[in-house]
Amino acid sequence: MKVAIVHNYYKIRGGEATVVALESEVLSKNNFGVVTYTKHNDEIDQFSFIEKVKLLKYTAWSVDSYKAFRAFLKIDQPDICHVHNFMPLISPSIFQACQDENIPVVQTLHNYRLICTNGLLLRKGRICELCLGKSAYKSVTKKCYRNSAAQTYAVARMIEKNKSNQTWSKNIDAYICLTEFAKSKFIAHGLPANKLFVKANAVSIPNSIATTQNEPYFLFVGRLTESKGVRLLKEVASQIKIPIWIVGEGELENELSEQENIILKGKRPYNETLALIKNASAMILPSLWYEGMPMTILEAFALKTLVITSDLGAMQSIIRHQKNGLLFQPGSAKDLIDNLNFVLNNADASVKMTDNGYTDYETKYSVESCVTQLSKIYLATIAAKNK
Repeated sequence: MKVAIVHNYYKIRGGEATVVALESEVLSKNNFGVVTYTKHNDEIDQFSFIEKVKLLKYTAWSVDSYKAFRAFLKIDQPDICHVHNFMPLISPSIFQACQDENIPVVQTLHNYRLICTNGLLLRKGRICELCLGKSAYKSVTKKCYRNSAAQTYAVARMIEKNKSNQTWSKNIDAYICLTEFAKSKFIAHGLPANKLFVKANAVSIPNSIATTQNEPYFLFVGRLTESKGVRLLKEVASQIKIPIWIVGEGELENELSEQENIILKGKRPYNETLALIKNASAMILPSLWYEGMPMTILEAFALKTLVITSDLGAMQSIIRHQKNGLLFQPGSAKDLIDNLNFVLNNADASVKMTDNGYTDYETKYSVESCVTQLSKIYLATIAAKNK
C-alpha cells in the first residue's frame, strides 16, 4: 500500500512533527510505500506584504494549492492520503483534489482546530467551548488566534467556509481522534460519527536510557505557559519534601526561577529528557486545557515512571486513577500535594501503577501497535471509498 503523508510544519517543532516522523518511519519499515507532501511556516518569512495579506484568504481555500496537490497525486498515485496539518500553507483545497482523483483521505485531528480557532478550546487560561456546535465566527471579537481579530477571522472563515461547502463531512473519508474524549467533542460539534476512529499517538524509546541514583525529584516537561498549569507548581513546591525539576522554556520561566524548591533545567536534548523522566519519582502534568495526546505521558509509561496529571480532557482518557497513574482536580494545589505525598509514602502502590502503565504502552502506544492500528484504519477507509 502506498501512503501519501501530508503535513504543514510549524516554525517551532512540536508533538505533531514528532508523530509525523515516527509514523512515516514505522510505515516504511513495515513495507508501506511512503511519499510526503510538506510545507513549512518558515516560508512565510520570505513572503511580501501582499502575499501575507493574500494568505489570510488562501488559508480557507487555495486554487494554487489545489492544482499543485492534484499534480502531486497524479505523479505519485498513492492508495490513500493521510493528512496531519494543512494550515496555513497547504489549505483544505487538497481534500477536493483527493476526491477529484478518487483517492481516499484520512485526517488526524491533533488538536481542536475544526472547532476552535486557536485549536485548544481554551481562552484566558480557562476551558472555552463557546464555538462547540456553533459558529467559529463567535471567536473573532475575542481575538482567540494570536490575539488578532484579523487572523482569528481568517481561521474562522477557513472553518466555516469548509463546513458550508461540506469539506469536513464529505471530502474527508475518515478522521483519526487521539482519544475517546476528543472523539466525543468532535461528534458534539457535528462531524460524522461513522468516520471517526480512535488511535493514540505512539512513542519509540531508545534502548539505552541512563539510570542514575541521584537525589529524588518530581519532574515537569513542557512549555512554560499558563495553559500547561505550571503556576500550580509554584504553589506546591515549598510544601513538599523533594524538589520539582522543570524541563522546558516559555514565558513563565523567570517567574518560576524565583520559587524555592523548583530547579529549572531549561530545554534539554531528547535522550537526556527521557533519562530525567526515567529517574524521576513521578512526572507531573498540571495542564489546564484538554490537551490532544501528551507525549510525555506515553514516554513515562514506557519508562515506568508514575504520572500525576489533571483530571481533564485527554488525560482522563489515558489515566485510570490509582491503576496506571494518579489524577487530581485541575488547578487544586491541595489535591496535587495529596497525590505527591501519596507517591512518597506508598512505594509498592507506585510500582503497581507504573507496571500497569507499561502494559498500556505495549498494547496501545508502542510502534507495533501503531502500525497495526494505522493499517486497519487505512484498509477500512479504502474499502468504504470503493463502496
